[in-house]
Formats: sequence, structure tokens, C-alpha cells
Amino acid sequence: MRILAPAWLIARKDLRLELRTRDIVTSVGLFALLVVVAASFAFPTWGRGREGVAAGVLWIAFLFAGLLGIGRSFAIEKEESCIDGLLLSPAGPEAIFLGKLLATLVFTLGVELVTLPVFVVLLQLSPGAGTAVLILAALLGTFGLATVGTLFAAMAVNTKTREVILPLLVLPIAVPLLIASVEATAAALGGRSLGSAQPWLLVMAAYDALFLMVGLSTFRHVTEA
Repeated sequence: MRILAPAWLIARKDLRLELRTRDIVTSVGLFALLVVVAASFAFPTWGRGREGVAAGVLWIAFLFAGLLGIGRSFAIEKEESCIDGLLLSPAGPEAIFLGKLLATLVFTLGVELVTLPVFVVLLQLSPGAGTAVLILAALLGTFGLATVGTLFAAMAVNTKTREVILPLLVLPIAVPLLIASVEATAAALGGRSLGSAQPWLLVMAAYDALFLMVGLSTFRHVTEA
């Protein structure tokens, strides 16, 4: 597709900028690790049902860390009207959306790659056979949050209270994805196989596909508003 090349250039620009400054990864990573460490002292490391509690805490950390990173990514573009330059470029709104989505996905997955093993160790969890399900749930859930967050961050970037508006826009829409992510992650942390989490994983995949199409089709109108 012709939008993939400019989308990759936009994502690479964001990634190179982050490698120089490390603003987003540092702030988001510290936040996620703080939540994980606090949870390890607040919740028991034994007993039935702790996998569900652990999954809920984990996705709360991922959600707010992701929102923090997405909001910061668009705030940087707002400075010195960089976002206007992107919109005037030949790339097109669809490529800008995909580029921002890809960069956000890489940032968030990088944080999760560090946070998730620490979380499993501190809470003495044993995914075992559910490790593959855990990885798949993290990928699908993160992709969905990045997709919805990128779309609504473009709406909120021009408001004075974008740090407040962005969570208010994303959270109600992300409820189905978060429920499915927590259920699939709880099954994975309990060591259950793919079959037990399959319905929730299918919900997550359908959610991701739906909002990817919505984002590609509406991003042009969002940025023109």
C-alpha cells in the first residue's frame, strides 16, 4: 500500500526523536514500574483469584502509561506547529495516523517488555502454558489502546486541557477492550491454555480491526476540525 512508506517515515521520525530525548519512555516506564512495585506489596502472592486481581492492576498500569505516552507524542507535534507541517505534507492523514500508531505501539510495547517480567516475578506468578496467551493478549490489547488513543489524541491536541480530555475520551470507548484484556490475561497468568482465553482474544481482535478502520476513515476529518 502506498501509505505504508510515509507512515514508516513518520514512525521512524518519532522513534529517532525518542531515542535522543527518552522523555516518553522514561516517564511512562517509571510510572508503570511504580504501579507494579506498589501492587506487589499491596496484593497477596498466594490464594485463589489473585490472577484476576493481578491482571486488572497490570492493565490499569498499561492503560494510563499508554495514555501518558500518546498524549506526550502529540503534544510534541503541537509545538512550533509541527502538526500543521505534517498535515501539509504529501503523506496524507491516513499515513500520519498509521505512523503515529506504529510509534506509539513500539513505545508502549517497549515499556511492557520491561514491566511484565518484573510484575510476574514480584507477584510470584507462574504463567507456564499460558505464556503464549499472555504475550498475545498484551499485543492485541496494546494495539487496541494505541489505535483508540492515537485517534482521540488527535482530537484533544488542540484543546487547552488535553491532559484531562484525552482520558475522558478514551476510557469509555476502551471498556470492552479492557474487560477482554483482563480476562485473557487472568487466564494466561493462571496457566490456562489458548482455548480458555480464545473468546476474549477474538473480542480483542475484532475491536482492534474495527477501530483501525474507524481511525483510517475518520482521521482526515478529525485533523480538519
